[in-house]
Amino acid sequence: MVRIWRVIATSMSGSDRLLLDLMVIDALRDKKGGDFERFFTTAAIELWGDDFEPWKPQGRLGDFKCDGYRISTKTVFQCNAPEQFVAGTLASKIEKDFEGALANFGDRMKIWIFVHNQNETPAKAVDLLHQLREKHPDVELKIWTLTHLVREIRNLSDAALRNLFPGFSLGHEFSEPMEQFIASRFGQSHPPLPTEVAGAQRSNRNNLNEAMDSLGEIDREVRRRLLGYSRWFDPATKSEVNDKIMAHGFEEAVIVVNAQRLHDQNILAITEYHYLVVAEDICQQAADTLMEEFVAELAS
Repeated sequence: MVRIWRVIATSMSGSDRLLLDLMVIDALRDKKGGDFERFFTTAAIELWGDDFEPWKPQGRLGDFKCDGYRISTKTVFQCNAPEQFVAGTLASKIEKDFEGALANFGDRMKIWIFVHNQNETPAKAVDLLHQLREKHPDVELKIWTLTHLVREIRNLSDAALRNLFPGFSLGHEFSEPMEQFIASRFGQSHPPLPTEVAGAQRSNRNNLNEAMDSLGEIDREVRRRLLGYSRWFDPATKSEVNDKIMAHGFEEAVIVVNAQRLHDQNILAITEYHYLVVAEDICQQAADTLMEEFVAELAS
């Protein structure tokens, strides 16, 4: 069994989260048009239940520029995943969809979220969003990228994940194509968790910014990667994490010093072979900042 997705606890571990992120990314990145809207709708129902209303186009009336509505927060969702994602036309698409939703919903819309499945939003579209915020201060405008969707879906229960991804369950094997991909990327096996820390209770204290305060740029980047990779590959061997960081041009001596400082701060635990997550929230925040790197690796 490939070590990267071996479940080592009943709660969701770092390796579980990495595999869940991979599954969501794989499900989202190639979906276009109606397929993307249907996946988003299914995920939204699992997330919010009866608080979410799917909106289906009705003849010449269309869909009122709404692909879904969250009742409690008066949120209108608009999905976009065209066959060809053209950065130059996205800004006009956002403006047209927002103005249409505002005309149809009026006071019933307090939040408007434009949802797409790309890693980033082009600068022109983001600039337009800022202009629309200034023009319409009573409406909260947001853009959700692929990474935002991953973060939302990551919080679903095991039962909800099985509905969204038939066959998914913590502690169960994934499909053969998924196994093959993971084996090709992370195929090496490593020793199990050392007994002296296997049952250690993990802390959620502090946050990533606090852990990074008063550091130089090199130390900040090394610590971000130490924390993020340790969460991705939980339990992470020191050799694999150090090798990945050194591949970005950092010296091993700098990595060792920063790892020890994180250990002294009770954020990571260092054993003979592993870096182990102690402060889960901090490590997860760091892993989230590296999500685009993982997406790029997935796509390569």
